[in-house]
Amino acid sequence: MRFWKYSVLGNTFVVVLTRKSVRAAHLDWVEKLCHPVTGVAADGVVLIQPVGMKMHVYNADGGRAEISGNGARCAARLFFDATPSAKVAPLRGDAGVILCRRMTGRAISVCIPPPKFAASDVPARVKTDEFWGVPLRLPTPSGRGVVVHALSVGNPQCVIWSKALPRDWEELGKALHEHPVFPERSNVVFARTQRKGIDVRIWERGVGPTQASGTGAAAAAVVGARLGHTARQVNVFMAGGTMRVNWRKDGHIELIAPAELMVEGNWPWHEPG
Repeated sequence: MRFWKYSVLGNTFVVVLTRKSVRAAHLDWVEKLCHPVTGVAADGVVLIQPVGMKMHVYNADGGRAEISGNGARCAARLFFDATPSAKVAPLRGDAGVILCRRMTGRAISVCIPPPKFAASDVPARVKTDEFWGVPLRLPTPSGRGVVVHALSVGNPQCVIWSKALPRDWEELGKALHEHPVFPERSNVVFARTQRKGIDVRIWERGVGPTQASGTGAAAAAVVGARLGHTARQVNVFMAGGTMRVNWRKDGHIELIAPAELMVEGNWPWHEPG
């Protein structure tokens, strides 16, 4: 099986081409491929059907992801490198069409669908219309509480906004992402305003702490703008680097960052599907 491994600010994805339709909610071989010792060490796998440009994203634990901004960026990088004349790559995923555009240098613009705030769209098991600005006590030894702003940017996102990033954010992220209020689990983003933009730390569903996340950056920017902390166009600073985010007037979210090829090769597995 031919593969290409890319990095977006330290968020790594393996891109694989497949001729078959992929519908499985979980793929066992993905976990083996992403394993840091026995595999190629990646945060996820993007399967691309070249006919129709269909995209299927899986997290490192083998579970299906509805969308990935950085996964789409990696797939677009492969397409642009193979097709030098192409300027646009429309990828079709579970959450709709993701439009990728070639920018200057190695940067790629990824445009994802508008955010949704209804609790049923996140989804979140609450009785209110939105799960926004709600205190939530966590099942941790400290029993600490946080204020949750939940939304969907194609996948579930839980954003915790504070004056300072908590030192125990990894412990909190682990507890939050699998909290019973989120039936499909959730990505967790810890965010704070700083002079030049937003600082974030991210616990990614099915991965754990991650260097960067396109949808996590999108969620932070949307929450920041909706709370009045930032403008709709803002820099999001993650552990792996900076992503430019623009929550456009039409509701779509544009994410700009580079994608770099790390390694390509063959994996001794049958074609997925």
